[in-house]
Amino acid sequence: MSRGLPGYGGVVFDLDGTLIDTMPFVIDGLATAVSPYRPRPTPDEVMRCLGGPSDACVRRLLGGTRHLAAALAAYLEFLGRHEHEARPFRGARTLLRRLRSASVPVGIWTGRERDSTLARLLALSWERCFDVVVCGDDLTSHKPDPAGLLKIVRRWHLAPGEVLFVGDSDQDIEGGCAAGVPMLAIGRGGQTSPGSLGRPLAVVPDPPSAYAWVREKVLAGRSREPSLVPRGRQPK
Repeated sequence: MSRGLPGYGGVVFDLDGTLIDTMPFVIDGLATAVSPYRPRPTPDEVMRCLGGPSDACVRRLLGGTRHLAAALAAYLEFLGRHEHEARPFRGARTLLRRLRSASVPVGIWTGRERDSTLARLLALSWERCFDVVVCGDDLTSHKPDPAGLLKIVRRWHLAPGEVLFVGDSDQDIEGGCAAGVPMLAIGRGGQTSPGSLGRPLAVVPDPPSAYAWVREKVLAGRSREPSLVPRGRQPK
């Protein structure tokens, strides 16, 4: 094991629906944005179309590029009106504090665009809390393609099996399993899409349960400090 640590050498989190509670208005916003141009999609339909930057999600829901510009503008306007409502899930801040205090590398792999991701981290005072952040517009491929997750694994000089990935969508599960990274799935993650390459290591009902799982499996026996002190570098 790299870094001389027992168990997992690093933990990667999805952002929306895993660390911060944004999925209700992400789903509502996407459904509202495309509904003038097709029957309003169900929440499950929207969830299946997530992965990558906003334009990719809207395009999947529309089934093409017709009306893409108008629907994307409507979605971004909707998000702008509701983004301030986003809050961390209960226990997220404490878990990040404890992981960092134990010198466990922490990363984010998200479908959000980089500008939006960094703005949200700044609003939460989390802008320096992660060793590496890979966003939806950083690479030409998007979830469930595992390239973004593997980029983090290589950055840490770890093997895929030494990194834990925590996420809440089918795209997260497919991407984690395709990367060969142990995958902790939240909620509806108990069901993978037909083309997925594996099954999650464990499934928990909600984000706080995921944090408890990480504390038990990753932090057992490691030291912890009482305060959340930001790391000394910006996410890359």
